[in-house]
Amino acid sequence: MRLRVDPVKCQGYAICTEVAARHFTLDDWGFAQALVVDVTEADVEAVSEAIADCPVRAIRWIPGPGEADDRAAPAPAG
Repeated sequence: MRLRVDPVKCQGYAICTEVAARHFTLDDWGFAQALVVDVTEADVEAVSEAIADCPVRAIRWIPGPGEADDRAAPAPAG
């Protein structure tokens, strides 16, 4: 599994760096960045907690190489 921090949504609360310090850091402006994009099974729980605790939902799971995207495609408008 992989994770992604949306730099536009991040507001610098830094909760993720407290919950999963191995995977997140703050940049020079105080916004979160992913240190380790590929998450091992042992770290999934901590990263999932960081995702759930982010007040602006700036962190999300994304499919890794060879993984299917399980998100449903949006229905076409009209």
